[in-house]
Amino acid sequence: MMYEDNKYTEDQKNKLIEERKASAILLRDIAVDFEEQLYSIKINLKSKINLLEAKELELSERERTKIHNQDVFTPLYNKSLDTSNLQQEIDHLKNEIDLIIDGKEKLNQKIQGLRSAAHSIDILVIEAENIIVKPDQRQKIIDKGLSLLEAQELERQRIARDLHDTTVQNLTSLVHKSELCAKLIDIDSIRAKLELNTMSNTIKSVINDMRGIIYNLKPMTLDDLGLTITVQRYANKIMDLNNLQVKVQANEEKKEILPVIRLTLFRIIQEACNNILKHANASLINIDITYDENRIHLKIRDNGSGFIMDEVHPKLPEQSSSFGLTFMRERTSLLSGTFEIQSDKGKGTMITVSVPFAKCEEEEDEQAD
Repeated sequence: MMYEDNKYTEDQKNKLIEERKASAILLRDIAVDFEEQLYSIKINLKSKINLLEAKELELSERERTKIHNQDVFTPLYNKSLDTSNLQQEIDHLKNEIDLIIDGKEKLNQKIQGLRSAAHSIDILVIEAENIIVKPDQRQKIIDKGLSLLEAQELERQRIARDLHDTTVQNLTSLVHKSELCAKLIDIDSIRAKLELNTMSNTIKSVINDMRGIIYNLKPMTLDDLGLTITVQRYANKIMDLNNLQVKVQANEEKKEILPVIRLTLFRIIQEACNNILKHANASLINIDITYDENRIHLKIRDNGSGFIMDEVHPKLPEQSSSFGLTFMRERTSLLSGTFEIQSDKGKGTMITVSVPFAKCEEEEDEQAD
């Protein structure tokens, strides 16, 4: 749908824009509510599957015990090993799991529909805003707004994925193991002790996972010790876990750097190093940080396989490596910085980032105007 400048008054245009924005926000809010429900459904599904596995394991143990020890059990003990009720519980759990999977698929379809509708409204909002926004400002507003929303959404998805893939599953497993131990304690005390030992190791793993998630959310050393030391510690961690060398060089760090700039640069370094580890097959990474009077300059170089620049399409999110480049470029843009990448096949890659360390250049330009 196209609009003519003389068809609406300015107030009508603004009202149209606000109404459509409100509609898009409402649809996204509903989608977020559904996504929270979907997340709960996924957790419930995983819990049911773990419970089913525990029940099937218990059923197998009971059958094995009855077969090998029929002649020595007392009638009371044999009664405790009856499997009919347990089999009914297993069948009931399987039916519940089928219903949960069906509900999950239907809810996922609703979410996709809401997201699609909100996106269509976004296009109409942009079209309406094109009527009143200056042409030279239009694309900048669109790009920065979408970049900010995408960055926030990626962070939310990453946190949810980390918690779901590690912490939640481990805690769910602990619940089922504790229930199994309560049943085994009088039947097979040796196995109960082994399960408790496994639970202790799982708890330690959960603690380590939570520390890792907290560190990824906000490395405490960034505020306490600064960017350079945090990057050096991160480099040491990479070298401990991988067969390559990471060198960090930096001049004296300035104290007045905004925390969000430190964190963003650290995220860019993390993403660059992750790409190198996954795709470059490098043996050396050089990280150079230079603080001058007004800006921070960052260079990340590797001696890996490199790539042909024309073959990378940053707009395609299905390509993990190009999506990482998009992530870094957009984060730099949000800080009004510059982002460059140079790479040749077989000659490694160099990423160069430069950002103002105190405030965005645009803000300074606006104040000057």
